[in-house]
Amino acid sequence: MVSDFQPRATNPIIKISDIAYLRFGRRDVAQACRYFQDFGLVESARDKGRIYFRGILPQHHFVIIEPTRHDEFLALGLRAETHDDLLNLAKATARLIEQSAEPGGGNRIILTDPSGLRVEVIHGLEELPALPHREARPANGPSMRPRVNKPQPTLAAPAEVFRLGHVVLQRQEFARNANWYIKTFGLIASDVEVLPDSKEAVLTFLRCDRGPDPADHHTIVIAAGPQDAYDHAAFETLDLDSVALGGEWLQHQGWVKSWGVGRHVLGSQLFSYHYDPSGFAVEHYTDGDLFDADYPTRYHPTGKSGLYAWGPDLPPYFIDLSPSFALIAAIIRGLRTRSEFTLARLAAMKKAFDAPARPWVGKRFQKPKAS
Repeated sequence: MVSDFQPRATNPIIKISDIAYLRFGRRDVAQACRYFQDFGLVESARDKGRIYFRGILPQHHFVIIEPTRHDEFLALGLRAETHDDLLNLAKATARLIEQSAEPGGGNRIILTDPSGLRVEVIHGLEELPALPHREARPANGPSMRPRVNKPQPTLAAPAEVFRLGHVVLQRQEFARNANWYIKTFGLIASDVEVLPDSKEAVLTFLRCDRGPDPADHHTIVIAAGPQDAYDHAAFETLDLDSVALGGEWLQHQGWVKSWGVGRHVLGSQLFSYHYDPSGFAVEHYTDGDLFDADYPTRYHPTGKSGLYAWGPDLPPYFIDLSPSFALIAAIIRGLRTRSEFTLARLAAMKKAFDAPARPWVGKRFQKPKAS
């Protein structure tokens, strides 16, 4: 590969066990609270103007909303497996371990990734009793027919969200940021997308290294792009009905859908994307791939065709590259200050993503006539 990206580290500082939480700043906290409740999250605490949200599983919270002057993504929380991991991370990074005074407690270290994002590594976050939920719906098939005299109900309610699954981050310096997460937290590249001509790596799906125990196909995704930005976060639901009906509920409540329902290619998740009131993307998903640490890294050409196996055609606004003043300013600043960020790579990525995902979509078809 042309890039100096390395898909796994021989001796990472620690190996995180999972993503812990996302910290968002919102001008209208009450509106954000209403949205995430309709999305399927459950409030677990309030403290100093912040609202903490959880899911079905016992983790105290995995989304934090706090009041700010601007809508923004403030921090990424990652879960350390042991307190010794925190000690090793503190020694390697010359950072102090602090006791969190927020609801849920725990001990944490505050780092900053190469793009400037605050990364909070926490151990000992409190657990609460798991919440009740419906059973997964049985499906009838040609040889297995478990559902007899039991029509499938239609549930007018938010999706039951179990956990935070992953976050996707756009970065001007792809290799520098991806390598930092891999070397610092022991993440493994499950899949890597490369530019078709140069074979330069421009996107990677990173999973946790849990040895022989299976981990999600990706916990953090790093994607090359024109600016450093939060792209979206994904939350795991129970089944396809939960994904689809959860999206119907959000639209019924007046919120905006982005894209779906469909099936991803890399990671295999059944997905549906939505926009929160601030225009930040969030995803319901179910049925994702699980890999152990021995599963090898795979490489693929980048482009729209790798995004989904089936579903509605990708809407033009899903990958938003409209030339706003802020985006142009970010590109100019990046070209001046970051050696890895080049116009040539931007042009190559645009070319790759200009190709349609499914060229046959939208063509006219004429009903055949009987002869």
